[in-house]
Amino acid sequence: MSEKRKLGLVFASGASNRICCIVIYGGAALAAGWEVRLHLVNEGLVAFRKDFLPKLNSLDIDTTIRPEIYLPYAELYLKNVKAAVENGQLKDWYSFLKQLKTDYPNEFKIYACPVAAAMYNIKKEDLVDIVDEIKGAESFLEEIYGGVTMYI
Repeated sequence: MSEKRKLGLVFASGASNRICCIVIYGGAALAAGWEVRLHLVNEGLVAFRKDFLPKLNSLDIDTTIRPEIYLPYAELYLKNVKAAVENGQLKDWYSFLKQLKTDYPNEFKIYACPVAAAMYNIKKEDLVDIVDEIKGAESFLEEIYGGVTMYI
C-alpha cells in the first residue's frame, strides 16, 4: 500500500481573501485522498480566534491586506464573496472549513503555532472549535514530511 500524499499549508497572512486558498487547495487535496495539515502562524492565527473567523466574510476592506494598486480588485473580491455568501452560492470560510473537518476528520488537522500563540497572547480556548491543538513547527513538518508545503 502506498503512503498518502500530504499537503502542508502555513497560513500567516490572516487576510480574508487568502483563506480562499486554504479552502480551495485544502479541499481539493482532501477530495483527492491527501492528508492536509494547516499550521496557523502570525496573523493567520489571529484570524482563527472565536471572535474573528466567523465574521471574516462580512467585514470590510480592512480585513484584506493589499498593496494600494490592488485596492479596486480587493474591494471587488470582498463585495463578490459577501454577495455569494448572502445569496447562498458560497459558504462562509468558517462554515466551509468546519465542513472539511467534518468530512475529513482524520485527514485534515489544524494546528496553532505555540510561538505565535505566546506572542499574540492567544490560548487554545480563544480559537474556533476546528483548531485541533497548539503544535510546533517541528511536529507540523514531521507530519507533512515528503509532501508539498504552501505558504499563504
